Parts: sequence; structure tokens; C-alpha cells
Amino acid sequence: MKTGRIGRGPQLRRTRRLKFPESRDRRIRPPEYLAGKLMVYDVISFDIFDTLLLRPFSEPADLFYMLGIRFAYPGFRELRVRAEAEARARDRKQGGNGEIGLSDIWEILAKWTGIPKEQGMGAEQETEEQFCLANPYFERLVELLRRKGKTLVAASDMYLDGAFLGRLLEEKGLGRFEHYFVSSDYRESKAAGGLYRVMREKLGPGRMAHVGDNIRSDILMAGNAGFTPFWHPNPQTEGNQYRSFDLSAVVGSMYRGIVNIKLHAGNRLYPPFYEYGYVYGGMMVLGFCRFIHDYVAARKIEAVWFLTRDGEIVKKVYDRLYPGEKTALVRWSRRAAARLLAEIYPADFFERFLFQKTEQGYSLEKIFRSMGLRKLLPRACEALSCGEDQELTRELAYRCRDYLLSVWEEVTGTFREEREAAGEYLAGIAGECRSAAAVDVGWAGSGAVALGAMTEQILHLPCRVYALLAGTVTDSNADPDVSEGFFFAGQMESYLFSQQKNRDLWRFHDLRKKHNLWMELLFTSDSPTLRGFSRDGSGLPSFRFGRKEAHHSEIRQIQQGILDYTEDWMKYFGQFWEQEMGQISGRDAYAPLRLFLRDRRAQRRLESSFCWDTDPNVE
Repeated sequence: MKTGRIGRGPQLRRTRRLKFPESRDRRIRPPEYLAGKLMVYDVISFDIFDTLLLRPFSEPADLFYMLGIRFAYPGFRELRVRAEAEARARDRKQGGNGEIGLSDIWEILAKWTGIPKEQGMGAEQETEEQFCLANPYFERLVELLRRKGKTLVAASDMYLDGAFLGRLLEEKGLGRFEHYFVSSDYRESKAAGGLYRVMREKLGPGRMAHVGDNIRSDILMAGNAGFTPFWHPNPQTEGNQYRSFDLSAVVGSMYRGIVNIKLHAGNRLYPPFYEYGYVYGGMMVLGFCRFIHDYVAARKIEAVWFLTRDGEIVKKVYDRLYPGEKTALVRWSRRAAARLLAEIYPADFFERFLFQKTEQGYSLEKIFRSMGLRKLLPRACEALSCGEDQELTRELAYRCRDYLLSVWEEVTGTFREEREAAGEYLAGIAGECRSAAAVDVGWAGSGAVALGAMTEQILHLPCRVYALLAGTVTDSNADPDVSEGFFFAGQMESYLFSQQKNRDLWRFHDLRKKHNLWMELLFTSDSPTLRGFSRDGSGLPSFRFGRKEAHHSEIRQIQQGILDYTEDWMKYFGQFWEQEMGQISGRDAYAPLRLFLRDRRAQRRLESSFCWDTDPNVE
């Protein structure tokens, strides 16, 4: 099996080649199937943690980060892990078998940290209550077995006591079990087999089954004790092999925990584009929204404008997270902007409509039509001594430019009505705002910059526009410095990477390897491209749209995956955001996609069913 290497701090961790879609790689039968298998047993025992109950962290001990945050105690996670190991070692020295309770751990930890023992124990139990959730697969399974009157018990090798775990299971919706067999109460464990002997003595004769995730404790030792074992995979163990570990410790554990539960807790299968949005776009859009919110708040910017089409999904998430803020979805496109601003940015006009289209088989007629200058074509052909079907070459592009410059007032006059309609539309959105942040996916920020030029230089509105991008142009672009003046002036900022931030990612993200397209796919919309502005029959501003996106279903699946990730994050960790805690750095947000961008096989799985429209400017 081929593996890749990814970093986690100074360590390296091996990850399997991505399975795509990942959820379809599992062979978990539905709960109804397992219930049918278990019906022949008199008593059914269930492991608790990672079976009945789940934590939204990729490693169990990562829950202790939350305790460390609560106590504002540096290095608390490692102290808590060491205290548990110390308590087990002490018990063995005193003739025990290393099975301990929470009180034994906190007796040591209280001395090390100065946190009172009872306070610490209470806080840890409250943290378990806060973050634990019922495994949806077992919610259904337990319900089916209870309906048939089966005797259900819970068993766990755990330092928390049975009374607390019983309350926790009830609180999370799994109901009451007949008995709770916990190693901290009986000082016997499943791993050593002693707890199964206790269960046999307490439960009496009869056919017994045990369901759990640990191969030794729940399968081998259960079988040795006369229980029929049924293995159910641990979602975190199953999912971690496909996850990126090139993230900061806390955010990385949260991200992996959420995704692993989504894809590996149960037997639900998801479409590949939904998984692409959930796994690789969810945290990116979520973190981008937090970045926008913090940027706007720090500078007291009055409004946030999300540019279509890439800004649509970002606005949906942003409005979910910050419903009280002033936001607007602004219909805007680089193509329309190039015409509207031709008077002040003629070089951009020619670059977009002429020089970027040379040597690609486009006829002169198609080029002039895309510019909105079809009426000028006969005169241009006469002046250039060529036909309308002449292919646009580099040399012909220069000649076209020179001709258009010779009649430049007529060219810009052609766009006057469109410019007036667009100006009226934008003035209505701006209202009394004196500052706004224009949000776009990337790359040079030309859409946001053009919008700012339109409001300030053409409409003369007293509204300063800042450009916020997910990512900027990178080292692989022909002109990687194109926007650096705006970054230096503080008028533009990028969330994921730039020459000033995460420069290694800035070098990694490669336009030539379709990295831009894969990221744009996460932000794309099924709305048609804006071709330009006009007026309707009543004289009000209206829009001219291009052809509709061909992949409506796939795009909606991607967006739904992003929205569902947002909901899951808020369900598990929303309290941190309400307290303005829990920032997601651009580096963390990019790490999952970076793993995907290194796996051409996974990319080909999506490419086979999605054909990008890489030429929105010419129809």
C-alpha cells in the first residue's frame, strides 16, 4: 500500500492514499442488520467510549486541551496524561492491577497544578458532558434492541465511575442500561479479562454478546470469556489515516474529529462532491469568515460585500455565524468590470479581452462580441485588412489594440449606458457606508480592486473599499507581484497565503497544477456568470447573464457539505466563537486541501465527472 508523509510539528505521520469518496470505502451494515444478529442473545454488552459515545477530537486525550483552556493552565494536556500514567504506576506498586479512578488521578494532579482536587474532578466531568455525543449508529441500534426487550449493559475500561457514565449515557439520549461495568468501580478491566468474569458472575447464565471497537479488549478478551464479540470500528481510528496532521494541535484535533465522525460513525454514504465540500472546504470557508469578521471589526469597516459568484457560499456561512452584521451579495464580474473601467484601466481591458485570448482559436468576431464592440467590427476589419473570422494572434492583438485606442472615445462611449446602470445599482448597495470590505476567492484581487475604483473614481462615493481574498496570486503566476502595492498599502489582505504570510504555501500553490481551479471549485456557485449591466423596461438597473453552470447538482452538493460542516462545528465548538475564541489560521484551513492537491488519483475521481468552464469571458 502506497503512503505519503505529512508533518505534525517536528514529527512525521504516515497517511494512506486518499479514498474518494471516503465514506464509500466502509463496509458497515445498517443498524437493523446488526440488531438482527444480536436478537438471538440474552444479554448484549456495549463498550462505551468510541462505541456508544463519541468525542469530537481525533485523540481521546485531546479533550484535556479544553480543560487547560478552562483553567488557563499551560501544558495541561500533558500534565493530565502524565498524572494518569503515574496513578496507574502507583497502583501497580501497591499490588493493584493499574485500574484507577478519577480521584486517584486528581490526587496527583492537584499537587502538580495547585488546582483543588474536587474542583478539578468536577471540571473534568463537566467537560466530558459538554463534548461527548451519542454515536448515531448506536442510538438506532439500542432503540431496536430495547423494543424487543433485550437486556442491555454497558462496559468500559475507564477512570470515570459507573454512576457518572450512566447519567452521561442517559443525558446523551441512549437511555438507561441494566448494568454499568466500569474498571474504576470493580478494579478489573476488559483488557485483562477480569471485567468479563465480573459480568458473567453478575449476569448469570445465558447467551451473551459484546460490541466494541478495540481488537484486544472488546474482541479477543470478550471471546475468551465466552461472549460472542462483534467488532464496530472506531470512527477516529478509521478516519485519521486519511486526515492531514499538518495543523496546529487543537484546531487539527477538532477538524479531524468532526470529519471522522461524519464519514465513519455509521453506515451513511455521501456523494463525492458533498465530501469534497465537507472535508476540504468546510474549515476553509469557516476560517475565512472568522478572518473577515476580525478584519472588519478591527478596522471598524461598516459593511461586507460578497462578490458573485465565488462569494455566495461565503456569505451564506458568514450570515449564519454573524447574523447581525451588514452584508450584501454584490453582482460583479471581472468581465463586466473590464468594460466599465476601460476609461481608467485600458491596459487591463486589452489584457483581458485581447492578449489573454491569443493563439487559442478565437475569431475576431467572437472577441469583439465579448468586448461589447460588435458594431465596431466592420470598420476594424477594414482598417486592419482582415476578415471577421480571422483568428486572434499575438500580432493581430497588438494591431487591434492600436486601432481601438485610435477611436478610444467611441469605445468608452459605447459602455456609457452600462456604466450608468451599474453605477445606480452600486450606489444603492453602498448607501451611506463610508467603508466596505469586498470579499472574493482570489487571485490578483482585480474584482475587488475594480469595485473600489468604480465606487471611488467613477461614482465618487465616499466609501473606501478594502479587498479580502481567500488566496492571492502565487509564485507560479506570470506576474506574482501584481497586487503587492495594495498589500503594502493595507488595502488588500489574503487569508491563506501571500508573499507576506505562509510563504511556503504561497510557493506550493501552483496555477499550472490546477490548484486554483480546485480551490475555486470549493467556492463556486450554480448561478450564471454576470455578463454585464443594463436597464429593464421600467428603466431600473438590471443584469445580463451568461450561460448557466452545467453542474448544478454537484455544486449544490459542495455547498451543502460546507454548510453542514459549519453546523457541525458550531454544534460542537460554537461556544468558543461566541466568546471570540477559536481562530482558525489560514495555514490550518489550507492543510486539508493541500493533502488533496498532492493526490492526483483523488483528483482524477472528481475530474472524471466535472468539466470546468475555464473561459467565462468569451462565449
